[in-house]
Amino acid sequence: MISRAEVDKLLEVRAAGPTLLSLYVQVPVDPAGLRGLPAHVGELLALAARDGPGVPAAVRVKAADARAVLGLLASRARDWAGHTVAIFACADLGLAEAIPLPCRVQERAVLAVRPHVRPLLLAIQRCPVYRVVVVNRRHGWLFSIEGAEVSTVALRSAEGMRGHGFSGWHGLQAHRVSERIIQLARHHYHDTAVLLERAVQAGGAEPVIIGGYQDTIPQFLGVLPARLRDQFAGCFVADPHTLTPAKVRARADRVIRDWRDLQDQRTTAEFLRQPPDGRTATGLSACLAAAGQHAIQLLLVPAGGLVPGYACRVCGALSSTGDGCPHGACEAVAVPDLIEELAVATLGDGGQVETLPDPPGGIAARLRHPLRLMGYTALALDTPVIDIDGSAHSGSGTIVRHAAACVALTGQPVRVRNAGPGATTLANACCLSGLRLVRLARKSGAITGESAGVAAGTRAKVP
Repeated sequence: MISRAEVDKLLEVRAAGPTLLSLYVQVPVDPAGLRGLPAHVGELLALAARDGPGVPAAVRVKAADARAVLGLLASRARDWAGHTVAIFACADLGLAEAIPLPCRVQERAVLAVRPHVRPLLLAIQRCPVYRVVVVNRRHGWLFSIEGAEVSTVALRSAEGMRGHGFSGWHGLQAHRVSERIIQLARHHYHDTAVLLERAVQAGGAEPVIIGGYQDTIPQFLGVLPARLRDQFAGCFVADPHTLTPAKVRARADRVIRDWRDLQDQRTTAEFLRQPPDGRTATGLSACLAAAGQHAIQLLLVPAGGLVPGYACRVCGALSSTGDGCPHGACEAVAVPDLIEELAVATLGDGGQVETLPDPPGGIAARLRHPLRLMGYTALALDTPVIDIDGSAHSGSGTIVRHAAACVALTGQPVRVRNAGPGATTLANACCLSGLRLVRLARKSGAITGESAGVAAGTRAKVP
């Protein structure tokens, strides 16, 4: 099963150009679907082709990589029936690797300089490794579930316990026997909890599910240490003696899905409750600006979709237009998915990435700190030239995009100083982008102004 360590290892792979193929395809179960799989894969590979600005040459899937993919599917498709498979292929690197995923993700084919890992992160999040403990008063069973695989980790039986009926139900003796049974059951629950804690310590912060009779579940939950109670994901009621490993997985999968949906709702609600203190970013432009300052602590991304954009060859700055970097459009190279680039940048900065069905603004981020407010100084020559933190930019559109993104994130004014005939162009561009000039004064042929966005927390328009 895929793990974060494997994702990190994949991210170390890098091709010289956009020749590394990442394919995510659902392998059908029925024989007719399997026969049509090569044609379906061919359609996906055709969609990976791209050309246009920022692409050094028309990008197409190489014939050798297509043959490698079809060869893997021909030899192992029956083993993967019913699963989504991630296949990474690059003949230049000698790479041809397949990873069956524990849950279904959106089909896609992407050509880039490194593996496309967003669907892998989604699979890890939606289908985590988790533990199931099934208990009654005399027995305990501990299971580890990884995708479709169920393994029995430990079994435990309480010694010296007999049923309520062995001495009748009359008088003091019957009361003492009942109390003794309850006491032994508590010892049994405690010992089972110790086994569970040891297993979870070895595997990390994994969700825990409890199964058993209606009355034993709360009793067992009551003896769990605080750390394990924090990892409690839910429970199911069943007769332990009728459960098989397959039935345990079927019952527990429903619990884990509900738990995952609840986690998504909590994440969204917590983000929306954040105060307007400049520590959140909503929308693609704001998140790109935050990534440029390495400020993203938590990135919330959608499950599907590809958003093409650009990355600077020199500094790695991301933009949707190719001219949002101090090094200019000549250094911009096209990337197939800006959301992927944001996710990888966030992980590289030590942040977290979570996938939500509908993240605020389409994509959002919680920041480590408010963004540094950048100053803008423009001198009009033949075209406006702007100095942003010591780096030169050309064109009023670039100036305004940076200013609008900054205002959208901080709600604070951005100072713009422009000399010469380009001042009017810059002022008009600011107004069109949703920035309002609050002070405008002419001094020695120069126009000086401060541009401010709408109220804090409201996203300014970016052309």
